[in-house]
Amino acid sequence: MYGRWRVHGAEGQPGVAIAVTPAYNVLAKSVDGEVGVAWTQGPLTLHGAARAMSRRLGESGNGAAAFAGGFNARLNPYIGVSADVGSFVSPTVRAAWSAAINFLIPGSPHTFSLQASNAGSASIQGSSQGIEAPKNILYGFEFTIPLHLKRFAPWFHGSPKPVALGAPGGAVAAEIDMAAIKFAGESITISAGQAVRWTNRDPLEHTVTFDGAEAGSPPIPPNGTYVHRFEKPGTYTYHCTPHPFMKGVVVVK
Repeated sequence: MYGRWRVHGAEGQPGVAIAVTPAYNVLAKSVDGEVGVAWTQGPLTLHGAARAMSRRLGESGNGAAAFAGGFNARLNPYIGVSADVGSFVSPTVRAAWSAAINFLIPGSPHTFSLQASNAGSASIQGSSQGIEAPKNILYGFEFTIPLHLKRFAPWFHGSPKPVALGAPGGAVAAEIDMAAIKFAGESITISAGQAVRWTNRDPLEHTVTFDGAEAGSPPIPPNGTYVHRFEKPGTYTYHCTPHPFMKGVVVVK
């Protein structure tokens, strides 16, 4: 049993993020914990962790400590690779490692991964000690279906109040809805100096993130809007950061 509290930063966002994970290992009757630190720059995330346990599985007496580290690298918007290694500090044991290739399924928020590992379990202790021969490598796969309580908030609280983000005032030349996890009207054309308004019709957050130097939006909540004024001619491609398969283009004449 465990819970995770993100103390600082946001997962996948540039910069440093810190998370604390308290846990209880029922089999070992141990109170476990982990402090994880991650640093993200572009497509690369490096992460490390310090772990502590009050009692190791199969042993009695003093507690134990372990350290771990690894990386995640996005090769393109749909494929990434990851690997990590962890080990108890004392006594010395076989280190636990894992590696995976991860796929984002286009047109959906789901992911699929192929994995290899010598970790005995997914617990804090299990990911700190590798299993012994003869069968010391395990293979598997994982399919994820993200569920967020925010998605179900309208069931209990009705539609959220509209939130307006971005450039205030002025006429809006074009409207784009974000619905069914896609941008309606993937390409629009406007004149320099005009504005575009995006409206989030989905029950989850989206962003308007430009692929170039143009500043984009913060997370846009359900029923929220974002207005951006384009001052210079050009072609502005953009995507949604949480759902990178959502893409659009604004052509400014």
